[in-house]
Amino acid sequence: MTTQTPAGWYPDPYGEPQLRWWDGSQWTDATHAQEQRPGQPQQPASGPQPQPQAPGPGQPPGQAPGQPSAQTGPNWASTPANPTLQYGQPTFGQSAYGRPAPPTQQWGGAQLPGPGYGPPPKQGNPLPWVFGGLAALVVVALIVVAGIFFINSGGSNPVAAPTPSETFESEEPPPSSRPSPSQAPSQLPQPADGRITDAASGLSFAVPEDWEVPAPERLNGPDPTEQAWSSGVQATSQENYEGESDWIGNVYTGVLNELYPYSGASGLGDTAKAVFVDFSSKYYAIAHESKVVQDKAMKVGDRDAWVLQFELDFTKVSEEKGYKWKKENGAIVLMDRGEGERPAILYVSVPDNLGTDVVGQVLGSLKSS
Repeated sequence: MTTQTPAGWYPDPYGEPQLRWWDGSQWTDATHAQEQRPGQPQQPASGPQPQPQAPGPGQPPGQAPGQPSAQTGPNWASTPANPTLQYGQPTFGQSAYGRPAPPTQQWGGAQLPGPGYGPPPKQGNPLPWVFGGLAALVVVALIVVAGIFFINSGGSNPVAAPTPSETFESEEPPPSSRPSPSQAPSQLPQPADGRITDAASGLSFAVPEDWEVPAPERLNGPDPTEQAWSSGVQATSQENYEGESDWIGNVYTGVLNELYPYSGASGLGDTAKAVFVDFSSKYYAIAHESKVVQDKAMKVGDRDAWVLQFELDFTKVSEEKGYKWKKENGAIVLMDRGEGERPAILYVSVPDNLGTDVVGQVLGSLKSS
C-alpha cells in the first residue's frame, strides 16, 4: 500500500527560498516566506525531498546522512504517493515505503511552519459583485431618465396654461342613481344646461361650444384592456388627415381601468403619470415633442384629485404634411372616489385649431356630481 502525503506547507520544490502549499494531491500557487531558526544561516529550499548527497563512510548509496537504511518488504510500493518524489526518496513527513517519518525531521535546515499558518485563504468569486454593480447602475439610470421626463423637458419658456381653481362646487346626486362602472354604457349622457354629468365616475364638466356627444361605439371598443369612457364630447380638427381617419379633440370621463396601478389618494400623482405615458404611446403616434405644463394636487368639490397638464408639439411634421394643427394642449385629472373605489378620470385633449383656451375652460368648470 502507499501513504498519501498530508496537505501542508513544504519547501518549494521549484528551488525558491519559500514554502509552497501541498493540498494532498498536487502543488498549489499559494506560497509563504520561509522562516529561519535563530542564529541559523539561510539555505535555499529544495522542496519536499532532499537532493541526493554523496554517501559517507559506511553509508549505503542513495541514503541521506543520519537516516536509517530503508528496509524492503513484500508488497510495499516502490515509490511514495507524493508525485514530487524522485527515485523512491521520501517526501517531507514520510519515510520510504509510506512509513511515517520522525516528527523532528527537517529539510535544508529550515524550520517548517507550525499549525498557526493554516491552509492558504480561498479566493472569493467576484462575479456576484460584478452583476450586483451592473444591476444598481441600471436602476439608477432608469430613475434619472424618469426624473428628466417629468421635469418640464420641453424648454425654458413653457406655454402659460390656465390654472383651474383649487376648489369646485359639489353637486352630489343620490347614490342609487349611479350605474355600475364595470362596463361601458350603451348610451352616453347628453348635455343639460350646457353640462355633461357622468353618474358613473361622479364628474361633471361644461361642454365646449359646438362640441357634440359621439355615438357610444365611436367612444369605446371591445378590448377590455382599453380605458372605457362613460361620457364624452368631441370635435373634429381635420377630416381624413392621412386619407382614412379624422384627427379630433376630446373631453372624456370614466372610472379608471383596473390595469393602471392605484394605491389610494396618496398615489394619485404616480397613477396620473402612468396614464399619461400610456396615452402618449396609444393616441399620439405622429412624431412630436411633449412638455408637462403642470403636475400637482387639486380638489374637485371636497374630493382629493390630481391634474397633469401637458403640451404636444407637432409643428415639424405638420408643416411637412400640411396638417391643420401644429400643437395640442391636454390634461389628465384623477379624482379619488373613496376607500376601495377606483378613481375617476377626465381626459381632455384639444388641437390648437379648435381653440387654445378650451382645456382651461373644461378644468375650470369641473365638479364632482
